[in-house]
Amino acid sequence: MALRNSEILLSIVIATLGRTHEIERLLKSLAAQKVNNFEIIVVDQNNDDRLGPILEVWSDKLPITRKRAESRGVCRARNLGATFASGEWLLFPDDDCWYPEDFVSQFDTLRAVHPSDFYSGRPVDLEGNTIMGTFEKAPTLVDRKTVWTTLIEWAIVIRRSSFEEVEGFAGEIGPGAGTRWGGYEVQDIALKLLKAGYQGYYVPTLVGHHPEDLSDRASPGSVAKIRAYSVGMGYVMRKHDYSLQFFLPHLVRPLMGVVVYTLSGKPGLAKRSREIFSGRWSGWNSVPAFKTHQK
Repeated sequence: MALRNSEILLSIVIATLGRTHEIERLLKSLAAQKVNNFEIIVVDQNNDDRLGPILEVWSDKLPITRKRAESRGVCRARNLGATFASGEWLLFPDDDCWYPEDFVSQFDTLRAVHPSDFYSGRPVDLEGNTIMGTFEKAPTLVDRKTVWTTLIEWAIVIRRSSFEEVEGFAGEIGPGAGTRWGGYEVQDIALKLLKAGYQGYYVPTLVGHHPEDLSDRASPGSVAKIRAYSVGMGYVMRKHDYSLQFFLPHLVRPLMGVVVYTLSGKPGLAKRSREIFSGRWSGWNSVPAFKTHQK
């Protein structure tokens, strides 16, 4: 299935590794969209052909292009996929998220009534409850303050020309990057866009779905993951010249968690809070070394 370039509003870039049925669920949700003025670019980071049969089935229903990634890292894969995009706008789904049937049509209406350079939505469960963090409850401009409560990677839509001007996502951040900075790549690119003079708008009714992490928060894997994300937060804040005064509350909260969980007899969660604190502080202090390394 193919569309003419003039018909493509949105290029949907899916960076994927290790998924199969999750990709099928995502593609099923895209096939169910009320409008179909989009293309799909799958950036395959697998070493095998597990996606081949899946994409072959859906290629009759959706305009899918498959590209192989030579290196790992979700942000590098997103950037690669964007180079093949034809649409005016870019969307970057996680390979295990999915969307309600009115996501694309709602975005199409939104850009007409509220012009902006990028838009962000809210992650919700099937009942409409916010998941994966704290998000603003009302529409708002995205700025240096709200960037921390309005963004999720797979519910941000960016004008392609703006994305290209800021050189896309930072390849050193995010899952698979091979660095300590395991997350907050979406805040990083939003801050780059704002610095370049572009505007962002958050709409809580523009929603998508994602599996919730219901695993034991004190398990070694969960603690390691939250530490990597915490290092990313500290790094991004320092990289974009936030003041220590702004950053300090993000250190105080996990320290309070250490105290509360220790006193309440929950050593696993106390350790988790310590790792959040030390990760954020480590990320904050990693920026000068990284900048020196880059010179």
